[in-house]
Amino acid sequence: VSASWCWLAYATALAASAALAHVLEVSYPTLGYLWKGFILNVAATAVVWLFSLIASNTSVYDPYWCVAPLALGFYWKAHAPGGFWLYEPRETAALVLLWAWAVRFFWRVPWDGWKVGLTHEDWRYAQLRAQMPSETAYWAFSFSSLHLTPTLLVHACMLPVARLIQQGAAAPPLGAADAAALALIALAIGIETAADEQLAAHRRSPASLGGRRACRSGLWRWSRHPNYCGECLFHTGLLALGAAGGAVAAEPALCVGAAVMWLFFRFASVPLMDARSLERREDYKAVMASTSALLLWPPRD
Repeated sequence: VSASWCWLAYATALAASAALAHVLEVSYPTLGYLWKGFILNVAATAVVWLFSLIASNTSVYDPYWCVAPLALGFYWKAHAPGGFWLYEPRETAALVLLWAWAVRFFWRVPWDGWKVGLTHEDWRYAQLRAQMPSETAYWAFSFSSLHLTPTLLVHACMLPVARLIQQGAAAPPLGAADAAALALIALAIGIETAADEQLAAHRRSPASLGGRRACRSGLWRWSRHPNYCGECLFHTGLLALGAAGGAVAAEPALCVGAAVMWLFFRFASVPLMDARSLERREDYKAVMASTSALLLWPPRD
């Protein structure tokens, strides 16, 4: 899949969303911007899925996890009370840290699609494709589970931020709860960064035996998947910031996104990665016996 195709996929998704946003604004002026953002997010996902289908490579979707929250933040801010240039301190901090999270991901886990194109499909997608009875069944599954489900999950986690943005100048003053939430978000980004750096160093080290031995130093001593833990903590921090701003008390359903994020990683991503590591790393059975699956916790040995 060429880099041009990857860029075209996201440019087309952006253009389609912009056109649809205009239609929604004209035809449904009373529809709330949270619902409008939801419709635009699903539409953009459908466009990216179409490009994945034509290229026969689900990995075209891979960076959407980080691209979509930035686009949603921009859209909601553009329609916030007071306009785009009124920046309340809490929402400003949330948006700055959201960008820091996304930039960290693009820096530490660069997507080949932007520069050289995709030479392969993620092994998880290839494995799932092989288990499907037909290509038609796989692409239906790809849309529902590999494209739409992550989109809905990240969208749900962004809703506390959306509510903060929509408060505008009516937002309550900052307090100790805000400081704790912002510290948690910054800590989460730090955990993800450190985990990625430690894993990269391990892979370069002779101690990895060419990838046959698991990383057991630093944060990886305390969790089999500290990068996943950091990701979950980041979205929990966004929820905590929403709670500090009074959004969660008014809408307890905003808690759903962060809670499901933890469940998704613990019961979907972790087992899949553990199974692969058991096949590829000779010491991983011992790692599983001694090391927490997701949470950072002292090792049992």
